[in-house]
This record gives sequence, structure tokens and C-alpha cells, in this order.
Amino acid sequence: MAAEKVAQLQQQSRRLTLICSLTLLIGVLLLRVGALNPDFSIRRWFMISALTVAGLFWFLRRVLPQNHPPGSQELFADLGSANRLTIYRGLAYAWMAGFLLLPRPGGPADWLPALLYVGASVADVFDGYLARKSERVTRLGETLDMEFDGFGVLVGCALAVQYGQLPLVFLLVAFARPLFVWGMLWRTRKGLANHPLTDSDQRRIMAGLLMIFLSTVLWPIFEPPVTYAVGAVFGGAVALSFVRDWLVTIGWLRPHHPAYILWRARLKLWAFAWTPVVLRIAIALLVSLLVSSLLATATALPAPLSWSVAAVAAIAGLTALFGIGARTSAGFVIAAAFLHFIYGGQPWLGLTLLVLSSLLLILGSGHFTLWVPEERWLRVGAAGS
Repeated sequence: MAAEKVAQLQQQSRRLTLICSLTLLIGVLLLRVGALNPDFSIRRWFMISALTVAGLFWFLRRVLPQNHPPGSQELFADLGSANRLTIYRGLAYAWMAGFLLLPRPGGPADWLPALLYVGASVADVFDGYLARKSERVTRLGETLDMEFDGFGVLVGCALAVQYGQLPLVFLLVAFARPLFVWGMLWRTRKGLANHPLTDSDQRRIMAGLLMIFLSTVLWPIFEPPVTYAVGAVFGGAVALSFVRDWLVTIGWLRPHHPAYILWRARLKLWAFAWTPVVLRIAIALLVSLLVSSLLATATALPAPLSWSVAAVAAIAGLTALFGIGARTSAGFVIAAAFLHFIYGGQPWLGLTLLVLSSLLLILGSGHFTLWVPEERWLRVGAAGS
């Protein structure tokens, strides 16, 4: 019976391979119409994307026997809608991979990598929701979700670096997970123990926020020093997270040791409870300067847009100050600060607001908050399939 179900899954995998391969022809047509750079090779894009799709489905065939619920070995004979959506997410990353080692396509096609990553990020939320709603949470879904997340971050970071929107050092973020896995394998071969990691909401939230950051930074309208400043915040947070996890893995940090528990509690209190309060106050004060600057027409923004941005910034600054959806408010402040910066406002004010608001996005609202609806969605959305 199990062999019969695996055969059915393989048949579905072959059909999906054909469908996903044919979509590359749509990509070729889109690039023929939208790519204006004569140095951009559509043939090379097709070859790289096709090889990536082949690798994607080679990996899928290897893990098909995991199409069973956690805690049970009873195989599902159908991939299910959630796993199919995850596979299409992998297809979006394969399309993105085709742009690697090529110049920008130019024209409307410049927006395609960002649109693909945004679509994949939205699918990342809904594949987990579909799996839970249909009661079809599987080991296969968990494996695909984890591996495709890592691959998507790698491709997204590499493209952002290639296009000059992030510094070369950001590739360390792209390769953090592969290096982490390689390090664990190396320790195993050497006979060294890999200590298990404790579960962490913050790790999942950071992964979700990194995807939001990459979804934004790939848009061709963003460029340094704005992207470098925000990238330094997100890159530093991801690096610290991996360093902490590696120290736990090699046994230098012991999560169950009383001293570690004590210091971790103190650090979390200052980092996630009190620091956000300071950030919210600082952001509110700087937003008041930003609004004054916008209303005094100190930037090249058209007058109607200047008033609109000032209104949005003022509301976001106040809601951040009072802890009403502080992470969402930080996102609106980032947008206002970006517009202020690119239209000739004071560089120090725009960049400082970008950095502080990015920190608030990562750390959360902290103490004295009134309403934080986004916390639930971040945790649910990052939980995976």
C-alpha cells in the first residue's frame, strides 16, 4: 500500500514538473516584451531557471516519502493544496535564480524579481494556513518550507548584492544557513556532538521580517545609502541570531543552565521590553522634526504629497509612541523617512529614522503597549507548514 501511494505521489510530481517547466516559456515571453537591456541574455535566464527547476523537483522526489503527519508513518496519497502552493513558491525562487550572474534586464522587467519574491512571501503565509485548515500538516510540508525559505533568502540576498542594493558582506546572511548546516555535518564527521536548539518565537519572527525586508529591498526604486543602513540592522540581527544558535549547537551556551537562563531573561527584558520604549520615544521626537521639515517644504516633494506624507508620518509616530501596532507604525515611518531622504531632506534625519524604525520592527513594541495585532500574525505566519 505504501509503495502504491509513493507511486501516486511520483506521478503527481511528474505532472508538476511539466507544468512548472512550461511556465518558463511564459517567463521568456515576458522578458522578450519587458527586458530592454541588450546585454541581458534571455537564453541564459532560461537555462539557469530550468536547471534550478530540475534541482527543485529532484529534491522533491527524494523527500516524497515524508508526506505523512508528524508522529505518524501513514502516507497521504495526494500532495495536497498546501504542498502544491509551497512547490509553486519554489518555482518563483527558480525564476529569480535565472537573474543571477546577469545584468539588470532593464525596463518593466526590472520589477520582476521583486514581484516574484513578494508573491513567494505571501504564499509562505498561506501554505501553512492551508495545511492547518485542511488538517494536512506533513513532514514533507515542513521540509519543503524550511529548505525553500533558505533557498529564497539565498537568492534574494545574492540578487540584492548583485544589483548593488546591499553590500557584499550581506552574502554572509545569504549563506548563513548553508554554512550552519555544513558546520553541523562537519562536527558529526569529527565525532562531535551537536546540541539541540531550543524553540524560539523570536527566531521565527526574525525569519519573517527578513523576508519582508528582502521583499522591499529588491524593488528598483530603493538604493544606497538607504538600503545599506536598513540592511545593516537586519543583517546584524540575523548574524547575532546565528552566532547564538551556533554557540548553543557546539555546547558553549547551555540553554538549561541556571546562569544562562538568568542572563537570557535579563537580556530579553532590556532588549525586548525596555529598548523598544526608548526607540518609540526617539522615533516620535524625530518624526516631529520630519513633519516640520515636510510642512516647511524643505524637500522637493510636491506640496500635496508632502502634506500626505506628513500626515501619515505624524499618525505613525503617535501610534508608535503609544504602542498601537508599533511594528506596523514603524513600517509607515520607514516609508515616510525614505521619501523624505530621496527628495532632498536632511540625510541624517532620514537615515536615523530608518535605522531606529528598523530596530523597532525587529525588537517589537516592548512595555506599555496598547494594541499589538501584528504580533499574532507574525508568529502564525512564521510557523510554517
